[in-house]
Amino acid sequence: MKQPSDRYVLSFQTQRFYKDVRYHWMICREHKPDELVSWGYAATQELAETAARTEAEDLASGVSRGGRVTSPSTSSVRHHGWR
Repeated sequence: MKQPSDRYVLSFQTQRFYKDVRYHWMICREHKPDELVSWGYAATQELAETAARTEAEDLASGVSRGGRVTSPSTSSVRHHGWR
């Protein structure tokens, strides 16, 4: 039987990158906020927010195991062994 899905906390951070800006997003479990589940970055804040929401939905539904999202326009994810 499948366990109930976790709730996730999304956070965002802006970083200067050469002459541009990157918008990082991170997803942690609500009951384990120190445990990073998934992360990525995008060229705009809107793209970062969209990618983070999509990844959180995928995590909740079991489609994604977490890791670094390599592109905000695709659902490809590179998994890391941080679990």
